[in-house]
Amino acid sequence: MDCQTINYRNIPVQSDIIVGIIELDVDSVSCFRELENLIRSDQGVTALLLRVVNSPLYSRGRNITTIPLSISVLGFNVVRSLALLAFSRSLFSQTKNSQFRTHVWQHSLLTALASQSICGKLKHTSGRDEAFVAGLMHDTGKVLLFNHDQKRCLEALALSIETGCSSLEAEQRFFGFNHVQIGDEAVTQWKLPERFRDYMAFDLAVPRAKYATDAVLLSLAVANSLVKWRGIGGCLTEDAELQKSALMSLGLDEPLCNVLLDETFVADLMEIDTYKLFATL
Repeated sequence: MDCQTINYRNIPVQSDIIVGIIELDVDSVSCFRELENLIRSDQGVTALLLRVVNSPLYSRGRNITTIPLSISVLGFNVVRSLALLAFSRSLFSQTKNSQFRTHVWQHSLLTALASQSICGKLKHTSGRDEAFVAGLMHDTGKVLLFNHDQKRCLEALALSIETGCSSLEAEQRFFGFNHVQIGDEAVTQWKLPERFRDYMAFDLAVPRAKYATDAVLLSLAVANSLVKWRGIGGCLTEDAELQKSALMSLGLDEPLCNVLLDETFVADLMEIDTYKLFATL
């Protein structure tokens, strides 16, 4: 068995829309209209976006029924993030399994928020949106593995959580291949931009030369580890010195490591309205 046995067409991925949303220029006079058109191109995303906008977290008592009004009320950046979340969540819509949703969907959502925050702390504010998308997409291979064989995927996940071995090791044992290989193939099959390979086709725990010059990828790698160490997507880890050493090996300086390893960092992310709403949708 190899990664070619995976059905890459059983998930509704519209990469052109995702890329279009990412590349919108907030300073363009047509950005609002272009965002509206991209959102309208998918009925499911439109419905979810309106549901979110009318939730108690965002509506403030207003009845919002149109995309243009949503954009004017919330602002371009918030709506764009919600649209990207809606697209990403569609990848996970085929399962209600609580273990999978915690360790893959909630992990991905928290990693996206953490990556966005870390990118800002690295003084690379222009990359924050990309860092958010990278976090949402990085475990797409796990979704495909789950849809291919739920039983084996959950067995591999349980082995990783219980023993502390990497998810790649556990998947290799049960499938003969792993989610990084699947992510690599998905980029090709779905004709995603080559940049997505950096998010989806590498073991983020392994230091890469790119981390020294690419704040987005560094933020993603750090965020992925931080969330896993909190027991969401990985084994709960409490060895602060081991964690600091791992983050510094990726390229962080010690002061920033201390900030990020404070237990309030991930806890505060879980209090963000976006996480509260989307984590359980």
